Parts: sequence; C-alpha cells; structure tokens
Amino acid sequence: MSQLEASEPTLSEKNSEYSLRKSIINTTSDSTSDTEDASIQQDGGMTAWLQVLGCWLLFMNTWGLTNSFSIFETYYAETKFPHVNPSTISWVGSLQLFLTLFVGVFAGWFLDAGHLRIALLTGTTLMFIGMFATSFCNFYWQVLLAQGICVGLGSGTLAFTSASIIPFYFTKRRMLVAGIVSTGSSVAGTIYPLLLRELFKKVGFGWAVRVLAFVMLTGLLISIAVLKPHAQSKKHARFFAMQYLRDIPYTLFILAYAFMVMSTYVPYFYIQKYALELGIDSQTTFVIVSVMNAATFFGRFPYNYLADMYGGIAVLVPCCFFTSIILFLWRFVHTLPGLFGISATFCFVTGGLVSLPAVTIANLTVDKAEYRTRMGMGYTVAAIGALVGSPVAGALRQGAKGVVAFEGNAGEVMVRWQGTWFVAAVAMMVATALMVWARLLRGGLNLTLKI
Repeated sequence: MSQLEASEPTLSEKNSEYSLRKSIINTTSDSTSDTEDASIQQDGGMTAWLQVLGCWLLFMNTWGLTNSFSIFETYYAETKFPHVNPSTISWVGSLQLFLTLFVGVFAGWFLDAGHLRIALLTGTTLMFIGMFATSFCNFYWQVLLAQGICVGLGSGTLAFTSASIIPFYFTKRRMLVAGIVSTGSSVAGTIYPLLLRELFKKVGFGWAVRVLAFVMLTGLLISIAVLKPHAQSKKHARFFAMQYLRDIPYTLFILAYAFMVMSTYVPYFYIQKYALELGIDSQTTFVIVSVMNAATFFGRFPYNYLADMYGGIAVLVPCCFFTSIILFLWRFVHTLPGLFGISATFCFVTGGLVSLPAVTIANLTVDKAEYRTRMGMGYTVAAIGALVGSPVAGALRQGAKGVVAFEGNAGEVMVRWQGTWFVAAVAMMVATALMVWARLLRGGLNLTLKI
C-alpha cells in the first residue's frame, strides 16, 4: 500500500480509481440504506415520488420567489421608494438570494443530523413571517430586514432541503428528476408576476403581498406533510470540512458556481427596470418577467435529460458559454419584440443552471455520506457571487460610457446599461472556463465518464 502511495498516478489511473471508489462506496451505502429502511424504494415508488412533489413545491416558493424579484424591485423603485437608487434597492433581492445559498452550510449539517421536520417548519415560518411583514413595510430598511433577511433565511433552509433530498431517492435518472423538481420555480416565476400585477391594481401592495404569503404557505404546508428523511441521511452530521477543498475539481466547480450565480440573476433583477427606461409600459413588463420564467420551464427537461447521459458538467459548460454570448448581445436590444426574444432565449439556455449544480456536486462526491456537507459548502461559496452580482451590475448602470449606432432615448438607455450586461457576461465566461478546468482535471479527455 505504501508503495502505491509513493508512486505518482497518471490522470487515467486517477480517473479509474475515482470511478472504482465511487462505485464501491455508493454500492455499499445503498445496501446499508436498504437494510436500514426497506420501505424506501430507490428510483421510484410512492415515497420517492412524494418527495418529488414536496421538493417541487419548495422550489416553487423559494427559487420561484427569487425569480420574481424584479416585480418588487420595480415597484419599490417606481412607487414605494422612488428616492432610493435602484442599485441600493437590488440589495434586498441580492441579500435574499445570498441567504438562500449561504444558509446551505448550516442546513446541510442540520439535515444530516436527521432534523428534516424542524428545518421545514423553521423555513416555512420564516418565509411566511417575512412576506407578511413586508406587506406592512413603509421604509427601505424595513423591507431589507423583512424580505431580504427574514425571507432569505427561510428560503435558504427550504431551498437547500429541496435540492438535497432527491439524490437519496433517485440514481438512474437523478438529473431528469431534479429537472422536474426545478420546474416549480418556473411555474411560480410565471404565475406570481401576473398574480401580483392584478392584485396591485385591485387591492394594493399590502394585500397583494399578504395573499402571496398565504399562497406560499399552502404549498409549504403540503411539503411538510409529504417529505421524509432518508435513512442514510441520519448517520453523518458534519458542519464544514476543509479537507474537501483539497479536491481540486470540486473546488473549481463551486467557484464556477459562484460566478454563474453572480451572472444569472442580473437579468431577473433588472429586466423590468430596463424595459421601463426603454419606454415600455409597466403592465407589459410584468408579462416579460412571466415569459422569462415560462422559457426556463421548457429548458429544464432537455438539459437534465442530457445530463443523465453525459454528466452535469458536460451540459453546464455549453449552457454557460452560450449564456455569456447572450448577455454580451443584450446591450443591443432596444425593442419590445427584441426584449421578448432575448429574454426567452436567455432563460431557455439557462434552464439547467438552477437544478444541475446540486446534482453535479453529487456526481463529484465519491461517498454519499459527504454529499450534504459538500453541497452546503458549495452553496456557501456561491452565495458570495449572489451577494455582489446584482448590486455591482446595477452600480455599473450609471457609469457606463460608449457610443451606439442608435439615436434618441433608446440609444442613451442602451449605453447607460451596457456595463450591467458586460459584467454579467464576463462572470459567466469565467464560470465556463472554471468548469472546463474542473472537467479536465477529473475526467481528462475521457468523455464517457459522467461528472
């Protein structure tokens, strides 16, 4: 054994060892979990599909709410807090998104310790109280506390839970099932903006948000009723493990995840404001947000299906690359048909960017017992990108200089916003490069190895 350790293995030997270790450990852990809880059926069965339903509802009311933030951003900037800079207002959404990811490291430890029910109750309570309190807020700092922090903490607990349960119940079609679960955010992002548009007109902001809070509560209570911990998830509880960062492909991937999150939510936060400055009426901008989220729905299935065949990174790399190109091109869009077209294309291409990272971390994890800790660490690193991405992009909105080929107000708006789209595009390009690096280190040129 010491002689083997003394010699430096080649890349192909490392890949073979990685595949062998993963096969042996996962087979052993699967056998153990089957012995501990024979009632839980892997890759199917009533219990497994109820987990899909519960996680779908969690996705709907966590990531779906985040995807709808531009509705709140625009209302705050145009109506409630017109004296506050839009970049400052975006800190509410960025803080909510940051906590949605950052709480993962704590939620992972909590879930591994077997406290699923407490995590669900805590997250649901925080989200409902936060949204209900938002409906009564009259000052910016109150919104920051209620919607940014309280909702963000609850969302983080529930979002991590929704992403971490599926890998324990599905193996063969793990990516595809994760895609099904992630459509919950697309459905919410399509329905919630239209619901709020009508409620804003009929009952005002306060009651509109209260109605939304009760709609969310209904779905979350169903999740609490149907979700149950997998037997295997009760055996290992670790908070943070620095040694996992010595796994260079894993570390590169979670860094890529941070840059990806930094970029992805910029259009979600600013598309409505950008459209208003181009002269598009406010009622139509609600529809743009809904179209964006509807497009992500159709982007979930093909990417997750392909990821089951070729691996998560193999699908994420082209998705990230083409997303960066679209973000570069956003600078030239100035008409309503153009906005509909580029928004829908962007969201279709990014359809897999929400669901694939979590299950890709599962593929990068040799021992399932390490999964939630590794995932929590990955979410925490990605949270940094979530925190700075939209505020930085928003701050660049006013400082941009340049010349475009159009004249009049549209040209001025395009110049004013070009820095916003540019920083998002560059961040996504960096994410692409880091993922390619991680894939080469883990699998080399062996395209048959699914990662």
